[in-house]
Amino acid sequence: MKNTWRSIWIMTLASLAVWIAAYVIVRIVPPAIAQVAEPPDDEEGPIGPPVREQEELPPDLRQSADNNVSFPVDI
Repeated sequence: MKNTWRSIWIMTLASLAVWIAAYVIVRIVPPAIAQVAEPPDDEEGPIGPPVREQEELPPDLRQSADNNVSFPVDI
């Protein structure tokens, strides 16, 4: 009987310790970290090669031959 109550007290105190640790992590740590964080630097340049302008194609080249294909149907 003594061993059972000792286990109950140990589990109770351990769960209380875990609850307090979770509370500290959720409520106290994020604001403390947010106050220490440095402000972001200025805008950085674009990453990668510059984007080139696409040339405009004439209307006859824009229309693909695939748009005007019809297939015969065998009946």
